[in-house]
Amino acid sequence: MTPDLSAAQQQRNHPIIVWVLIGLTLLGLAFRLYLAWRTNQTLPDTPARLRGDEPGYEGLAYDLLKGHFFERPNRTPVYPFFVAGCYAIFGRSPASVVYVQAFLGATIIPLTFILARRFTGPQSSLVAAGLVALHPSLILHVRLVQTEVLYAPLIVLTVLGLLRALEQPRWQNFSLAGALLAITNLCRPTAMLLPALVPLLMPRQWHLKRKIALFMAYVGAIIIITAPWTYHNYRTHKTFLIYSVSTALLWQGSPEFYHLAYEQLPKRNLVQIWQEELNPERNGGHNAFTIEGDRYFTKRAIASILREPAVYLWYCLQKAVFFWVGNPISDWPYHAMFNVEAMRPFFSPQRIVGILASRILPVFAALGMIVLRHRWREFLPLLLVCGYFNVIHALTYAEVRYSEPLHPILAVVIATAAGELQRRLKLISQ
Repeated sequence: MTPDLSAAQQQRNHPIIVWVLIGLTLLGLAFRLYLAWRTNQTLPDTPARLRGDEPGYEGLAYDLLKGHFFERPNRTPVYPFFVAGCYAIFGRSPASVVYVQAFLGATIIPLTFILARRFTGPQSSLVAAGLVALHPSLILHVRLVQTEVLYAPLIVLTVLGLLRALEQPRWQNFSLAGALLAITNLCRPTAMLLPALVPLLMPRQWHLKRKIALFMAYVGAIIIITAPWTYHNYRTHKTFLIYSVSTALLWQGSPEFYHLAYEQLPKRNLVQIWQEELNPERNGGHNAFTIEGDRYFTKRAIASILREPAVYLWYCLQKAVFFWVGNPISDWPYHAMFNVEAMRPFFSPQRIVGILASRILPVFAALGMIVLRHRWREFLPLLLVCGYFNVIHALTYAEVRYSEPLHPILAVVIATAAGELQRRLKLISQ
């Protein structure tokens, strides 16, 4: 096919692609709205329905409406502002937040398509969007008052901003990319060290002065957007705190925690450990949600790591896997990974299939990168982003929910690899 004919074919297919993408987005929205409706049918429309981290976010949002501006150092502001906005419109109604999150969660579908179009054709990009539209775990984000439903589209926007900056290296584009990362970090601060990888992505042929100028534009935008929040922390807590406390995250990745959670009998899950070891009423008053308590557990973690570095290394290797497939103490019943019999008392058959499908997705992405190994430089930004989060959580603490916002990137890899295989099969058959 000549280039002119190929361009004409793409022009004719463009309206079809747009309509299919709209259909996939509406389909994904329908699943999310149905889940929101089902969730709200079974739970009261009060804060009493909330569990785990949810009350913390909800409480901050409600405090904002009462005029109390983040008086505790344990959370960043973007997601509580979102919940507070829902409350300002609909009243103190967690059910309304869940419905709004259905629409927010659906935005990840066209964003994934846009990301995929940078690496593959429109048909394969629709496959990536379809994977995200029907992704069980991404759909389930809707029902919880937690950051994942907002963090996932922010991560994709951050990656898109970085790719655009690298493709069109102007200071405005690098500033925009930095601003997107700053907002993402103010939702959840895990990516605060990600700028260190940006110089590695800059082409070698760029002059050093140009690299420095563009990197300064990137970092400058991050500082400008983050500085007001950091200043608020300093005024409120009289200490330098860029984002928030880690809530004993390093301690949960230390050998001390490893012995407690995985070796000591009887085996306990994460909730039980929080109720016992991390409960200030039982541990001498050290609250991991305070600056003092977080520093206390960080010191304990460092001492534990220095005492048993080999155990820490072994635990880090395990966490690198837990990040993608689930941590036995928090993501799998009775510590039984991929054990359907252990899951049946807790989940419906449909939910079990959804869990297994979500947690096997990284395996298909890894196989996809084998297919695309000749294009690894092109995919280097995506690989570095995923690798960065994997390393951060391997060094600290890993749960599968921390990797789920990266699954749109995995969908792009899988869809691109599928399109490449299809192309190769066509060449063989001709």
